[in-house]
Amino acid sequence: MDKMKFPYMLRPWIYAYRLTPKLYIPWTNVDINFSLFIALLLSVTRLTFRHVLYHWGWPVGASDTYFTSACCVSVCTSSLMLPGIASLLLSQKYVPSGSLQPSPLWYQDGTHALIGFCTGYMIYDSILGYVVETWQTGIGPVLSIDDWTYLVHHILTTLYMLSAKIAGAGHMSALMLIFNGEFSAPIMNLHFILEKACVQYKEISWLPTVFAYNEQLFSLIYIVCRVVVSPFVIAHISYDLLFTKNGRNDVPVWLSISWMPMCWGGKQFDYLYRS
Repeated sequence: MDKMKFPYMLRPWIYAYRLTPKLYIPWTNVDINFSLFIALLLSVTRLTFRHVLYHWGWPVGASDTYFTSACCVSVCTSSLMLPGIASLLLSQKYVPSGSLQPSPLWYQDGTHALIGFCTGYMIYDSILGYVVETWQTGIGPVLSIDDWTYLVHHILTTLYMLSAKIAGAGHMSALMLIFNGEFSAPIMNLHFILEKACVQYKEISWLPTVFAYNEQLFSLIYIVCRVVVSPFVIAHISYDLLFTKNGRNDVPVWLSISWMPMCWGGKQFDYLYRS
């Protein structure tokens, strides 16, 4: 394989995916082991961040400490994913409903790696964030309404990605939704980290100023990505899946219809719960 035939940004993803032993979902060619490996790796990373915060004086076992460590992981994951997904979207003709099979092998492996990474994130955050960290002895996990909303979002997003991989088509729609959704994630999670840090380190006089500037930047990026761009992205995906001949041929109509609530609801809920 000629290394010069695929983007440099995708090389670590492709190599990591190929080196990971495969564990296929029964009766499919969809590997789940890469996602499970990522989920484990991110869990270790989150626990590491948590103990670093403990070392810096954050309260042990406090919800703010848990939340901030989760945001630290999210900054890392979104910053890693975005260049790779951009490389995938730019390296092939953008057809949201397109089939994966005709694409070069490196592109297929890169797609499996990035979607598998995002799936691993959903698995890790669902288990650690909404089971382990909300567990109360004798009761089990205790979730708020917002917790349930995010958990449902994670489940629907995972189903979208897995079903696209099983169908062998529609992967570009998933990648574009992930890219648009994650574009504001680094600055958004930095906003949350600074917000908690202002409470934790009240003696640091310059933190509120940094938070204020970051808040303005976050608001601008968030509005552009989630309020302005997102509806057009989802509308084009919906049109391509449901109203083009290739879309109806490559992706079963019933599957495209089932994706619609995930597209319009799953990607817009964030506006309601973070604004």
